[in-house]
Amino acid sequence: MRAHGDVGLRVAEILSDIYHATYREVRYLGLSGSAEGKLARFLLDLTANQDHDHGHARATTLTLTHEEIADMVGTCRETVTRLFAEFKRKRLVEVHASRLLIANQAGLQKLLA
Repeated sequence: MRAHGDVGLRVAEILSDIYHATYREVRYLGLSGSAEGKLARFLLDLTANQDHDHGHARATTLTLTHEEIADMVGTCRETVTRLFAEFKRKRLVEVHASRLLIANQAGLQKLLA
């Protein structure tokens, strides 16, 4: 690594990515007492760096299954499926195929408390 500084930089970037991913998972599991809050935090974090659509809504392509999301937020698949249906009914999110749109960011943020 001393002879090739770019390798050291890349290793540091990889370690930083691992650290941030671990930090996010700890936040999902520890900062919210409810499954609803954990899923809301996950969705807000998932779309945090995305471009805004329609002036205010954030959107992303959701490539994870409900089972994978459940594993990440510390709940079961059935709960994730039920909460997605509830979030859609409350018009907090919209899902079109694999496209996830945060329709009401403030509403999701209220669930974090």
